[in-house]
Amino acid sequence: MSGRIGLHLTLAVAWCFLWGVFSVWNFAAGLLIGLGVLSAYSHASEGKSYARRLFNLLRFGAWFFALLVRSNVQIAREILTPGWSQSPRILRYEAPGLSESQMTVLANSITLTPGTLAIDVSEDGGALFLHCMYARDREDQIRELDALRERLERWVYT
Repeated sequence: MSGRIGLHLTLAVAWCFLWGVFSVWNFAAGLLIGLGVLSAYSHASEGKSYARRLFNLLRFGAWFFALLVRSNVQIAREILTPGWSQSPRILRYEAPGLSESQMTVLANSITLTPGTLAIDVSEDGGALFLHCMYARDREDQIRELDALRERLERWVYT
């Protein structure tokens, strides 16, 4: 997918060179033309829609950005208010059936959100060990992690 995104941007720049006009509107037109070309190519060669995959990737990015903002607000509140509202915990999160690269993306996504840290991967590669600063209830934390994994599987890995 990352190679296709690079090709998409290259087609937009080539469009600007073709017209000799380097403006935001001309670049946007190049992006639309490139989207059409890559969608047709992907549909013909793989049977998958590049436009749908790109939309899902952008949708995951927006959802993950909202998750980051929410986590940062929680950390800022912890810093700015007196007292101690943390309930740190180390969890074993089972994630069977993921490839090594998918497990790496999941671990990095978890680590990027403030208050959580992927510590290790189990020997068999099917589980992550995580440090969570706000894990009062283990089941709630697992549900949040399941939501992240489910969105990654549905919007990014497919």
